[in-house]
Amino acid sequence: MKSRLFATLSVAALTLAACGGGGGSQDEVADMMIEEMEAEGMDVDEDCVRDAAGELSDDDAQAILDAGPGGDPDVSDDAQAAAAKLIDCVDIGSIVEEQIDALVDEMGEENVDRECLDNALDDLDLAAMEEDPSALMGPMMECITIDLGG
Repeated sequence: MKSRLFATLSVAALTLAACGGGGGSQDEVADMMIEEMEAEGMDVDEDCVRDAAGELSDDDAQAILDAGPGGDPDVSDDAQAAAAKLIDCVDIGSIVEEQIDALVDEMGEENVDRECLDNALDDLDLAAMEEDPSALMGPMMECITIDLGG
């Protein structure tokens, strides 16, 4: 589920990176991003997404629209910078809590230390996670007991 979240935010970021200047295409990109993030169950600050999309150039916005939600648009560095702002448009805390709940449901309360996970994920930095997804695994694994049935 985490990888799906990162993929969605990455697609959102790339999509946003393809727009600029505000207006028409930028509004369409914002609509597409909001729809995609909400479909993933994220609590999205729509004004924040629209502000970020408004920074995209017309060419970048059109490239994102042409690529579609699952595409990989070729966009400018300015678009990439605007896309990075998308992380601030999502309530990460609620997503983390949902993920912890799902993990507890799947593995059982006896195998998951919720307080430990809350502490490990307290200062979650999605940008850093995207660079090194394994960085959080060590601290998280300290909070989980895996019964190998032996």
